[in-house]
Amino acid sequence: MNRSLFVRLVSACVVGGAALVMVPAAGAQIITFSVTQASISFADADPDTTPSITAANVTVNYAVSFTFGANWRITVISGSNLTSGAASIPISNVTWTATPVPPFQAGTMSTTVQQTLASGSGDVLITRVGTVVFRLANSWNYNVGTYSATFTFTMSCP
Repeated sequence: MNRSLFVRLVSACVVGGAALVMVPAAGAQIITFSVTQASISFADADPDTTPSITAANVTVNYAVSFTFGANWRITVISGSNLTSGAASIPISNVTWTATPVPPFQAGTMSTTVQQTLASGSGDVLITRVGTVVFRLANSWNYNVGTYSATFTFTMSCP
């Protein structure tokens, strides 16, 4: 068996198409956003007894102000399938649950479409915290190896 699965986590903020962490100009939108873990890993487990492997919780901190009622959204996308040399595990085998619901929602990872992790409208003046739990569908079909992928979390407010 002996598989090691590692995922690097990165975060970004976007307002009107420009990446940023904060925009301090008077009257401008201000977004603060962070993902507190730099990585997660899925432990090696027997698929007969552990059909779904859970990674450690990921904490998402966010706030947005001066939205003037605009919608905001937090998304996640993977840069690739889980890969180990020539071997790969489809990223769609990774799903998540998240709280609190709303604004967070459950989903399935993708390499082609940003998946909505949370959404809302208007200001979130006090930094809020969400918890995301990633799960990997476990299978004997996975080759032995150390697999990796990068997930990018983005908070945007048009």
